[in-house]
Amino acid sequence: MMQIKELVLYGKNGQKRSLVFNLGRANIIVGESKTGKSSLADIIEYCLGGTKCNIADGVIRENVAWYGLLLKFDSEQLFVARENPPAGQQSTGSCYYEVRHDLSTPGDANFTSNIDVDALESLLSDRIGITDNLNTPAQGQSRMPLSANIRHALFYCFQNQDEIAARGFVFHRQTEEHITQAIRDTLPYFLGAVDQNSLALEAKRAELRREISIKRRTLEEAKDLQGGGPTKGKVLIAEAQEVGILSSDACADSDDFAAIQSCLATTSSWSPSSVHGENMDKLSSLQNDLSNGQTLLEQTEIDLQNARSFADEEKGYLLETRRQKARLDSIGLFKNISIAEGNCPLCSSPVRHSSVGADSIRDSLRSLDTKIGEVSKDRPSIRRYVDGLEEKRRVIANHIREVKAEIEGVYEQKVEAQSVKDLNSRQAQVVGRISLWLESVQPPADSASLEKEIKTMEERILEIDALLSPDTKADRLQSILNRISVDMSAWARELDLENPESPYRLDIGRATVVVDKPDRPVPLKQMGSASNWVGIHLIAYFALHKYFVEHDCAVPHFLVLDQPSQVYFPSPTDTKEVDLEEVKRLYSFIFRRVSSSKGNLQVIVVDHADLEDMPEFRNHIIERWRDGNKLIPMAWLR
Repeated sequence: MMQIKELVLYGKNGQKRSLVFNLGRANIIVGESKTGKSSLADIIEYCLGGTKCNIADGVIRENVAWYGLLLKFDSEQLFVARENPPAGQQSTGSCYYEVRHDLSTPGDANFTSNIDVDALESLLSDRIGITDNLNTPAQGQSRMPLSANIRHALFYCFQNQDEIAARGFVFHRQTEEHITQAIRDTLPYFLGAVDQNSLALEAKRAELRREISIKRRTLEEAKDLQGGGPTKGKVLIAEAQEVGILSSDACADSDDFAAIQSCLATTSSWSPSSVHGENMDKLSSLQNDLSNGQTLLEQTEIDLQNARSFADEEKGYLLETRRQKARLDSIGLFKNISIAEGNCPLCSSPVRHSSVGADSIRDSLRSLDTKIGEVSKDRPSIRRYVDGLEEKRRVIANHIREVKAEIEGVYEQKVEAQSVKDLNSRQAQVVGRISLWLESVQPPADSASLEKEIKTMEERILEIDALLSPDTKADRLQSILNRISVDMSAWARELDLENPESPYRLDIGRATVVVDKPDRPVPLKQMGSASNWVGIHLIAYFALHKYFVEHDCAVPHFLVLDQPSQVYFPSPTDTKEVDLEEVKRLYSFIFRRVSSSKGNLQVIVVDHADLEDMPEFRNHIIERWRDGNKLIPMAWLR
């Protein structure tokens, strides 16, 4: 509960002017014109975080240095002061506040600003109980989402002189641009038709949907992604290197899945930084590496072909010599025949005299036997050489495939980067894909358990949908408005307004009051008589505040009324007499509403009327501004 305990003006002359209000009661200030009555509402609204100082240029603006309010809450008091804007300005960021359980207004304005306007707005919003909230327009509407705050709550705390008897609108500041729409968007929140935890529920719903998506993807894709993990991981590494998230030597030449996964996991600490140029060096290096690899592969293929051809020729020679030896073996030429010196090369028997023919045969047989042995010894070396070339070709081919995969990753990232001008966005995309990949490649959990978790989450989403459903909100709002309508209709009869037997109701869609006559609904702007207009404003505002008080809504528990009796007083040229009985009926209605709130509603009224013959009226007067008494003391005037 927030009410106003004291309003303070700090003069440029160093003096202080205090206006003390009674809590939970009606406070009446009566006075003549040009005494500053209508400025009270502007001062209060400015001190409560107003973005502009609407206090009229003149005596007040010329003589006041700071404006202050002492506010009473349930368990503490808050003093807030705003500096008077310099001449020609509509606002200033200089604000001061104090919070204590027992607080008095400072004696002078030696304030050092300790809070700005936005922070003051948040402070006051929090103090009156406004929680995180957001009204999101329906699909197809172009306006931005709106969060209710203290500035919106004050729409229901003021009825200025030109508002309380207005025919075309009901609410405070409703004639200003966008205010009517703001009232439509925020009043359901202040009435409690919108769940106080709606923003948290929406965030929880989004989180549940994301978790469901991840778990479903885990069930459906994890195995496939795990199987292709290293290849996909290398592509992601190349993308990360291309945009500068990973260094060019990160995970170099690694085929180990765990190492790739660990390397990519380091990108979780990435944060946006200044834009860097594209990683062309990496692409150029890969292309050079690919060209060198292809050249080396071609040369290796040639060497392998030559080696195989040589091996085939050696094999043919060996087979031919072995066939020749076999033919000689068949006639017993080599079998048990010695080709030692002094023996016959054909029969191995000793001879007395050596001959040229025998020596020649002996040398040929010895050479044939030696060559057959040498060829047999060389074949394992040739085989090892061919095997080595084949292994080299396989390694080179694998390397070429890996380089091509990395180049493909670089090119894929470069294609994506062409549509994204900001490098941070490109990096965020890569980090997002890496994060998704890292989550997806985790070994899948038990399918039955995951399906059960998904079902539980889906049931919770349905519950949240029901709580946040526009239909549910509309039903709650209509129920609240129906209860408010009951009070409005009863009070319309109490004030003897037009069509007293017809229901009076608030129409939030049109932000007005409607009377449901038997044959047709009649909005405020189609009703006659200024006294009816005043009465309709009063029953609407008091019905709202009754609901605010009874349901502890996040709205200040005070109401400022500026000259509610104005329609009963004729202009100087009007010859009709003042209808004092109507004025008394109006004030009696105000006093009953305040009394029925049992101290939970404070009403501040400024008026010309001074009903001296009405004791209850006199008992609620806190100041009279006549005979030189004004909001600004005469001693302050220069």
